[in-house]
Amino acid sequence: MTDTYLLSARLLPELEQELAKTRRVIEAVPDGRNDYRPHEKSMLLHRLAGHTAEFAGFAALILTLPGIDMQTPSDPRKILRMETKDKLLADFDELAAEAMAAMKSTPDAAFDETWTLRRKGEPVFIGTRYMAYRNNVLNHMIHHRGQLTVYLRLLNEPVPGTFGPSADGM
Repeated sequence: MTDTYLLSARLLPELEQELAKTRRVIEAVPDGRNDYRPHEKSMLLHRLAGHTAEFAGFAALILTLPGIDMQTPSDPRKILRMETKDKLLADFDELAAEAMAAMKSTPDAAFDETWTLRRKGEPVFIGTRYMAYRNNVLNHMIHHRGQLTVYLRLLNEPVPGTFGPSADGM
């Protein structure tokens, strides 16, 4: 049977758009405020920005591996923390290119395969690769991107629009 790529062709424009929106938000993060957090229970800005950028890399892992085990020696994720905005953007661009390439080469049948996320051997998620991609990449990236825009607002930095212009006209 010949591989078909109809699903990846349909998902590719959405991935490209969401990665571009995420990049715009990361571009707005100011250097020199890495230790900012709006509340003691909130992530530090450098970690939230890095975590938001990591999802591009997570997309490629979900699309190419049968699963991963986080926080183990075999954990393939690239954990990012913003040292500088330029360095984080360079890392993000590299991971985004890997995500796009992985999406382009994922045949339809692969989206129905079981994908497992473990933390130190314990299952966190078991489901189809499609659901892993939607929930653990797109939805999760959008969630943290939204948090990052709140940090920007609280820092009195211009907030880029992600679904139309923002109150800052961006």
